Amino acid sequence: DCCPAAGPSDESSGINAEYGDEHGVAELLFNTIQAADMDVRTALYKHIVLSGGSTMYPGLPSRLEREIKQLYLERVLAGDVNRLSKFKIRIEDPPRRKHLVFDGGSVLADIMKNNETFWMTKQEYQEKGVHVLDKLGIA
Repeated sequence: DCCPAAGPSDESSGINAEYGDEHGVAELLFNTIQAADMDVRTALYKHIVLSGGSTMYPGLPSRLEREIKQLYLERVLAGDVNRLSKFKIRIEDPPRRKHLVFDGGSVLADIMKNNETFWMTKQEYQEKGVHVLDKLGIA
């Protein structure tokens, strides 16, 4: 196998093997897309972008694609291999993806630097705790 799996290293288990209550990356991604509105699922399968250092394992993109296709075949197409050719998936793995999460956060921070409602101070947090997030409407 090309990369670590969430669970036993048995080759047949793949990164989708259940290990306790946890699922592999491919199954989590598949379940998330399948839970989305039916009208957007096709677009989501065609716009998967890997980011972060843990996606740097050689072969991860092709393995993820293979395992998602297998899940789709089993759970959506009920094993009908003939219909699998119509299923399109695209996984982008930018070569500089190791730091994409940080880059995105720094861009967001720069854009929002003058928006006081976006930020909290240490003092605000010490006074209100997690309720300081109420001003963002997400708590």
